[in-house]
Formats: sequence, structure tokens, C-alpha cells
Amino acid sequence: MDPGHPLQGMTDLWDDTIDDMEATATELRDEGWETVELHPGAVTPLPRLETQDGYEDDRTGFDVLVPGNEFSAVQDAVDGAAFDEYEAYNAQANGVVFAVVVMKADDAGRAVLIPVYYRADEAAETVQRIEAAGESRLFVRPLDDSERVLFVQQSPAALLPGEE
Repeated sequence: MDPGHPLQGMTDLWDDTIDDMEATATELRDEGWETVELHPGAVTPLPRLETQDGYEDDRTGFDVLVPGNEFSAVQDAVDGAAFDEYEAYNAQANGVVFAVVVMKADDAGRAVLIPVYYRADEAAETVQRIEAAGESRLFVRPLDDSERVLFVQQSPAALLPGEE
């Protein structure tokens, strides 16, 4: 990890977040849900982007980079399913937000568990845009960035920084 990476010196807390995700997935499977657990290589807050040549990208939320095999599993999970509810659990330490997002397709009995992390000060613009929109979005993608799966979180307060 480079020195500016949000997880620098915080890998134990990230490991705890992954453990929480796995425990939640086990509980869901015990209740009969099919689950997909993701292990992001990077989570990037998405600021508004406008270039000199007129390109605009106003996606609101977080870009979540996952391994190709996990991306394929997400694609299979969303096929024919409406992920219309979510739960999120978050904790903060030293200005870094750690969260587990559980996207659910109740009718299909499927859940996708997405752990995320970000440095709150680096995501200030993203957080403001999420608050203004009243929703957040997780753009899950593989390394080649050829495709994305979008998950929307209404009432996104559980994903945002709070008091440490």
C-alpha cells in the first residue's frame, strides 16, 4: 500500500470489517439467503468530474474495484433480481470510515455484501453530494473497468461519517 492509502496502518480494522461481513453472510445463509461476498482491492469516493474538453461524470457514491471472479458472481446474483433494500453497518477510526453494505433482493433471496472504506476528509465532496441527492451509489467493477454493477442506497446515512 502506498503511504497515502486510507488503510495504511489500519489493516487490523479492515480485517475486522471483513470478519464482520463474513459473519453477516453466515447469518444470512443460515436464514436461507444466497450470498455473494466481495473483497475490494480499492474503494474510491467519486467527486464530480468535469474536464476541459467537456466530459462530465456526475456519478454520486463510491467506485468499488473487485476481482474478476467476484464481479462475475455479482453479475450472476443481479440477473433477474431487484436489489431494493439494504442494510449498512459502519465504524470510524482515525478519520477512516469502514462499512459493510448488505444489498438484498428479497424476492430472489439473494444478498450481496460489500465492505467499503474511505478517508472522510478525502470524501468530503462526495459526502456532500450524497447528502444533497438523498442516496448513494456503489459502482462495483472489475479491474478492466469494462462493465459495472450499480447498487443504490436510499437514506444513506449509515454509509456516511459520523462522530468517532
